[in-house]
Amino acid sequence: MRPSSQIFHHIRLPLALVAINVAFAAAFMGTALSAFHAPAPHALPVGIVAPAPVSHEVRDALQAHAPGGFALHAYATEARARTAIGRREVDGALVAAPGGMTLLVAQAGGSAPAQLLTNTFSGLAAKTGRHLAVVDAVPPLKDDSLALSSFFTILCVLFPSLATGAATAHVFRRHRTAWRIAVPAMAAVAIGLSATAVAAGVTGFGDYLSVAGIVALFSLSISAPTAALGRIKLPLIALAVIAFLIIGIPVSGGPAGLAPFGPGFLRALDSALPLGAAVDAVRNTIYFHANDTAHYLWVLGAWAAAGIALLLVHASARSTLLTHYGLRLRGAYRSS
Repeated sequence: MRPSSQIFHHIRLPLALVAINVAFAAAFMGTALSAFHAPAPHALPVGIVAPAPVSHEVRDALQAHAPGGFALHAYATEARARTAIGRREVDGALVAAPGGMTLLVAQAGGSAPAQLLTNTFSGLAAKTGRHLAVVDAVPPLKDDSLALSSFFTILCVLFPSLATGAATAHVFRRHRTAWRIAVPAMAAVAIGLSATAVAAGVTGFGDYLSVAGIVALFSLSISAPTAALGRIKLPLIALAVIAFLIIGIPVSGGPAGLAPFGPGFLRALDSALPLGAAVDAVRNTIYFHANDTAHYLWVLGAWAAAGIALLLVHASARSTLLTHYGLRLRGAYRSS
């Protein structure tokens, strides 16, 4: 009969793999359910075109309905409200006129905000006996009827980008640093061009080169940090998986655009992680004439640059260390 220590020695690796998978599943489930189990608006920006008394009435009604859930922005005309929607300053706008009220929504900006505004203002109109007409000011494309393509285009690039970073750290660990930078960069360009071509062919959106550039930058923002972490120590790739997948997917808000509806600690991460930033940048490029994209591109660029910088710093430190020990060994050999 084998001693218990020998039995544990043989099963420790399978037990470790099971424990890691259980921990990842629990973390993913906890983050996702924290984000989506009870979505609620938090200072959702809404425009209003109405006389001051009506604006105050609407503001009080919204505050009573969902305290802190909406932030009203007054505009002088419907045209200015539409412009604000197109610039991504507000997610919708209520236009009050003597004949009734019109709610402008932007379905292309995310079905969750559009549906929330429709339900909220329909309920308020019913209570006051006013007629409410709902107009989609920025409708989705015919072949992107629910405006989901932006999210799934980026999501489908996430996994090969993680794989590229992990493979680079492992396969090119004995190659020059230039290869560990060039491979993720070349893969990012290829993924950006090919993935965007497929997405454009299926959904029919324009701005091919702009979207391809965003997708490529997103891919590099994932693969470069992953390669850097794996270069330091292969198990550290798990940190990239946690940040970009387990946390990144839930905080992005998913395909419906639920990011503004999650708890505070997740909302704060939405614009700081690559997935949410890339989805918003692609959506705004396709549907909103690239308005409100610059800061998302800065986020993606920062992640990519951080990964490349970490690769360079690690290579420099390793070279310095090897040179130092090489000189010491050479000196010890000569003295002997």
